[in-house]
Amino acid sequence: MQQTASRYTTWNQPKDNKTDLSIRQVTRVTKKTNHHRKLMVKCGLGVFVYSVLLVFLCAKSASLGYEIEGLNKDISKLETANKRLEFQISQNSSLPQIEAIAVSNLGMEKLDINNSLAVKAEPQPVQIAKQKEKNTADNTASQKPLYKIYTSLSKLAQNSL
Repeated sequence: MQQTASRYTTWNQPKDNKTDLSIRQVTRVTKKTNHHRKLMVKCGLGVFVYSVLLVFLCAKSASLGYEIEGLNKDISKLETANKRLEFQISQNSSLPQIEAIAVSNLGMEKLDINNSLAVKAEPQPVQIAKQKEKNTADNTASQKPLYKIYTSLSKLAQNSL
């Protein structure tokens, strides 16, 4: 109780007029900011962005999974078609099938031991290329290395035609 009494005693004292004029009352406008609230809003926004990113990645992985399954089905269809083609190739390249095609389409006949056919081939004579006689002027020119290279290149060009 003494403390309250001492406070009230200062209220009852008369005030000087000089002090009233010299003391000004300054009003300051300050915003009260709640830093805890700002932190909570930032954390909430971060969690929201993270959850949106997580949902996007899950949806993307699901769509890629469906795409992978579709590609696996395409692969299995292509493998089946490949096996079917291999079977057709082996069936058409079998000896009985080749024999049937040769007899029906090409008019071939089976070989008989009793029947034989001989074809006489006529030999053709071999032609020998003639050699040109070299002049004495050509002998001196043939000694040059550039001339040798030129002649060998021209011979190669004639052979390739």
